Amino acid sequence: MAEPAFAALPGHALKRVTLGGLEAAYHAPSGITHLLAEPLPDLLDALMRLAPGRFATSAEIVSGMSDRFELLADSPDEAPERVVCERLCELAALGLVRMHGQA
Repeated sequence: MAEPAFAALPGHALKRVTLGGLEAAYHAPSGITHLLAEPLPDLLDALMRLAPGRFATSAEIVSGMSDRFELLADSPDEAPERVVCERLCELAALGLVRMHGQA
């Protein structure tokens, strides 16, 4: 099966505000506000740095973030790409990112 790929929503669809250690993300199409904890805001930022409408796999996102962050999984047997993919799938389920393909 193909690895899922992810893309940011259009700029007008998601409004974000930092609130201390959390981030409020207002999803304009649904009218729902979500409170996000790390690393979700960083993943949204990584997708926003891509060209508009461009989809990227979790491996591409990890590669792009590795120059700013030391990405380690909780377990040495777990790849950071898998953890990032799981978090991005959660964001997609909330409607905060677009997902293409199946896990």
